[in-house]
Amino acid sequence: MHCYIQEIQMKSSNSIGCGKELCVTTSNWTVNGISYTSYGYTYSDERFDRPIKTAYKVTLHGKSFRDEKGSVRKKQYHVTTIKYYDLVDFGWYDCIISEKINEIAGEMGIEPELVWTEIEDKLDALQDKICNEFALTEEYKAKEKYDAILKEYQFKRSSFAEKYEVQENEYDRCYDIYGVLRNKDYFEKIKKEYKCRKEYEERKNSYQRDYKSNYNNYSGSYGTGSFNSGLSSEKEKLYYKKFYRTLATKFHPDIIGDNEPMQFLNKLKETWGI
Repeated sequence: MHCYIQEIQMKSSNSIGCGKELCVTTSNWTVNGISYTSYGYTYSDERFDRPIKTAYKVTLHGKSFRDEKGSVRKKQYHVTTIKYYDLVDFGWYDCIISEKINEIAGEMGIEPELVWTEIEDKLDALQDKICNEFALTEEYKAKEKYDAILKEYQFKRSSFAEKYEVQENEYDRCYDIYGVLRNKDYFEKIKKEYKCRKEYEERKNSYQRDYKSNYNNYSGSYGTGSFNSGLSSEKEKLYYKKFYRTLATKFHPDIIGDNEPMQFLNKLKETWGI
C-alpha cells in the first residue's frame, strides 16, 4: 500500500481571503426607554486575493494484479481531494471523512489505523510546506496582526470584568477592540456602582465585626455578663421591668409555640437584676 498525492488545477481557488482591515462596529438599542451602545468588530468587505488554484488528489494504491489482458495493474482508492487554501485554513484531517478511510480499509482487508498511518506523514509534510509558503503573504501578516489585537482585547475584557465585578460585555459598552474609551459616561457609571457596592460591603462587614465584638463582650452567650454594670437607678429598673413584661407577653411559649425565646428573655431578666 502506497499513498500518492497528485497536483491538479481547478478553474478557481474557491477560497475567500480575510478582510484587509479590522473595523470597529457600533450597535445601539433601547430597553425600557434607556438607550445603550456597544462596540464590536468585523473585517472589512475588501479582502485579500487568493489566486492559487492548485488542489491535491490523495489516492492509495494497493497490491499489483493482472487484468484480463495480462497487464499489471494496481487497485487505486480515492481518499480525498484537498484544495490549497484548505490546508491553510484547516488541518488536513478536517478534509478527510473517517467513513471513507474505514471503507477503503475494509476493501483492502487491513485495519483503518494502517491507512491513517500511510497518509499521515505525507499530508503533514504537504501542509507544512503550504503553511510556510502562506506565511510569506501579506494576508498572513495582516491576520497575525489582527489576531494579536483580538487576543489583547480579550485579555482587557476579562481583566475589566474581574476588576469591576461585572459581565465581560460591559467592557464593550465602554471600549472598542483597540482599547479606545468610547463611552466615558457609562464607564464612570460602572466605577460609581462598583464603589457603592464596595462601600456597602464594608459597612456590612463592619456591622458584622461590631456585632461579633459586642457578642463576645457580653460573655459570648448572652448569659450573666457585664451588661448590668450600668443599671444602678430604680427608674431604669422600672423601665426594664416594663420591657420584660412586654417581651414576655409577645414571646410567651403558648403564643409562639417555642420555649427558646422565653429562656433567652429570662437570662436577660437575671442580667438586668429585676
